[in-house]
Formats: sequence, structure tokens, C-alpha cells
Amino acid sequence: MDNSEYCPVSILVAEDSKTQADILKHLLNNAGYDVKVAYNGRIALEEIHKKLPTIVLTDVIMPEMNGYELCKEIKSDLKTRHIPVILVTQLFDPGDVLSGLECGADNFIIKPYDSKYLLDRIQVVLANQSYTID
Repeated sequence: MDNSEYCPVSILVAEDSKTQADILKHLLNNAGYDVKVAYNGRIALEEIHKKLPTIVLTDVIMPEMNGYELCKEIKSDLKTRHIPVILVTQLFDPGDVLSGLECGADNFIIKPYDSKYLLDRIQVVLANQSYTID
């Protein structure tokens, strides 16, 4: 396969904190992922409809549309429901985890997280996606 056919894994990061978004983008770029950042859920949804990412990594607490709402929108649309969504949040109450599961999230990562753990979770979600049959 030549490089013109190579399509890297694209990750859309929805994160309202510029600092957190920059840290995630740097980490994911260094791991070989193609990364796009949206600073709230509404912008993330617009970006998803422009170009489908391989995976969405979203903060839960954001203005305009939170991560739960974004995930629910992604999972309720036939064109996007196959896209894995990982919620990244400081919330760790069991009710928060339940809300994540109810909106259809594929994984849940609690901040602060270890960089290796985050990258491992992404690999697990991507591996599971490759075995999913629509």
C-alpha cells in the first residue's frame, strides 16, 4: 500500500478548555493520529457532519452542548452512530458513569488520566470497532 492510500485514524476532540485541547492534540498527534479540535459540542457536531472522524473524544462539561448531548446526537444518527465516543471528564460519580452509558458512550475516562492509559483506551475502542458488524 502506498502513502496516497494511507488514511490515518482521525480523532475529533471536543474540549472547551484550550489548554486541555492543546495537550490532547499534542499527545494524539505524537501517537500518529490526525486530530481536529472543536471547543464545544455544537461545533463538534458540525465538524462531524462535514467529515466523519474515526473516533470522538469529548469532555462532558461544555457550553452550548455537553458531551452527553453530543454523544446522544452522534448515536441517534444513522450516518454517525458507528463512530465510537469516549467521554473524558472530571465527573466520577456512579450517576455520571450511568449517564455516559445511557447516551451510548463507548468508553469513559476520568481526569486526571495517565497519557498511556488514554492511548490504551483509544486502542481498545478502535480494536472493538474493527470487530463490529453493522
